[in-house]
Amino acid sequence: MKKTMHTAVLAAVLTTALLMTLVFAAGCSEGESAATEYTPEELGLQEISVAAPDFSLGTLDGGQITLSSLWGTPVLLNFWQLNCPPCKEEMPYLEALATEYKGRAYILAIDLGDSEDSVRDYFGDGQRDLIVPLDTMGQAGGTYSVGFTPTTFLIDADGIVRYVKVGPFANEEQVSAAMRLVTGGA
Repeated sequence: MKKTMHTAVLAAVLTTALLMTLVFAAGCSEGESAATEYTPEELGLQEISVAAPDFSLGTLDGGQITLSSLWGTPVLLNFWQLNCPPCKEEMPYLEALATEYKGRAYILAIDLGDSEDSVRDYFGDGQRDLIVPLDTMGQAGGTYSVGFTPTTFLIDADGIVRYVKVGPFANEEQVSAAMRLVTGGA
C-alpha cells in the first residue's frame, strides 16, 4: 500500500513537472521564437557613450549617405572588408537584421578600401535592405579608429555611440540581441 501510494505521488509529481515544462516551453505563439537575452558583455560589446562622428559616403546603389541624416533612428555601423573571412560570415546576419528592422533602424555595412566593382561582385545586383557605403579611402574608418575588421558600432536614435564590438558576432541571434540594446527592445 505504501509502495502504491509512493508510486502514485511520484507519477503525479512527474506529470506536473512535464506539464509545467510544456507550458513554459510553449510560451510563444506559433511562428514566434523566444528572443534570447544577452548582456553586453556576453555579446562582446564595450559600453561607451560618445557622439557618433558624422560622415558622408557613396553607397553601392549609387546614392550618398550622411550619418547625421539618420538621427532619430538607431543605427548599426559595421566596418568590413572583402579579404576578411569573419566579415563575410557575418554578412548574412546583417542582411537579415536589416530586413527585420526595416523602417525602425538603419543597418550600414561600410566596406573599407575595396573597389566598388569588387563589392558589387560580392553582393550581386539583387535588392537588399542593407545599406552598403563604400569607404574606399578609409576616411570613415579612420574617423572611427577602426583597426580591425569587422568592427561594429551601435548608435542610438540620439546619435550617441552606445556600444562597440571588435570582431564578428557568432550568429544572427546575437546581432539581433545587440540591436535590441539600442532600439529599446523593439
